[in-house]
Amino acid sequence: MRTNMILVTLCIAVMGCGGSYEPQAEVFQTTTASGVLTWKGKPLPGFIVSVHPADGKHIASGTTDAEGRFTLGTNAVGDGAVAGTHKVSVVWQPPEDDGMGAVIDDPSKLPKPPVTLPAKYASPETSGLTLEIPESGSSELKLDLN
Repeated sequence: MRTNMILVTLCIAVMGCGGSYEPQAEVFQTTTASGVLTWKGKPLPGFIVSVHPADGKHIASGTTDAEGRFTLGTNAVGDGAVAGTHKVSVVWQPPEDDGMGAVIDDPSKLPKPPVTLPAKYASPETSGLTLEIPESGSSELKLDLN
């Protein structure tokens, strides 16, 4: 009998009262935020552009395509960024597959970036870059590195 009571108590403790527990992440209000990343005027494909607000809570990022275009996402891929002034970081993101669907598991076989950026661009504190995301959103954000 005592064993049954312990099991019942454990089951109640694990299951809780009236349902399961699912932690909820904070969802931030975003606005459209997309643009183009260039190096000396030429598009930079395969780089991650991240915007970092002063409070550090709602970083948005997006990966550039073949034309250097990126769409930022905060809560989900491509959902935009929080309006305001943001520091920016830019880092190379090598593809995870060989273009034929096979995963590249040997780091020496990963493609090299089209341009080796100065290390300062990898950190929002040293990049010297900022973007203003207007309340109304923007699809014309421009970052030209040199």
